[in-house]
Amino acid sequence: MKMLEKDLWKKGFQYVGGVDEAGRGPLAGPLVSCCVIFSPWSVPSGLNDSKLLHASQRNHSFQLICQSAFSIGVSIVGEKMIDCLGIQTANLYSFCEAVMRASLRRAPDFVIFDWLKIPGLNIPSISISKAESKSYSVAAASIVAKVVRDSLMENHYQELYPDYGFMQHKGYGTKLHRERINQFGLANCHRRSFCGKYL
Repeated sequence: MKMLEKDLWKKGFQYVGGVDEAGRGPLAGPLVSCCVIFSPWSVPSGLNDSKLLHASQRNHSFQLICQSAFSIGVSIVGEKMIDCLGIQTANLYSFCEAVMRASLRRAPDFVIFDWLKIPGLNIPSISISKAESKSYSVAAASIVAKVVRDSLMENHYQELYPDYGFMQHKGYGTKLHRERINQFGLANCHRRSFCGKYL
């Protein structure tokens, strides 16, 4: 499949950013968004949608991305802000913050968003579905966001809330997670707006 960056580079957009998130659907934990900016000579091989990679493959790709990307910006939006803003607005906020953080070195010439698009962004951009399979930079952003979020859930959240099994399910609504909520109730890390049946 021809990747979007190839056409954009030919058109003179040298630094292309891709934006994606991990953690829209879980019952607990943060939403993590990432913007990865590549130049034509800095794209590592083997990039793919994070959902199609095993954990070891994601971690390997994560290292390659960190070594080769022109710039990376990460935004972490906690469960309290998700409850306050709603998931859609929180997602837009985190996309915006990720782009701004990646732009600290240099703003991208063009940005590719997966599904959502930041309104009023003063950088040329496009929003397409399944962008992880059509863009190097979005695939990379999906990998970084997933690795960062999984690490937070497996280490920080697992340590703070050991009864809930975050090491296994990363906060998603699995059978194990729901059983633990029924047993121990909701913790501070749970998104109340996602857990109405348990309130």
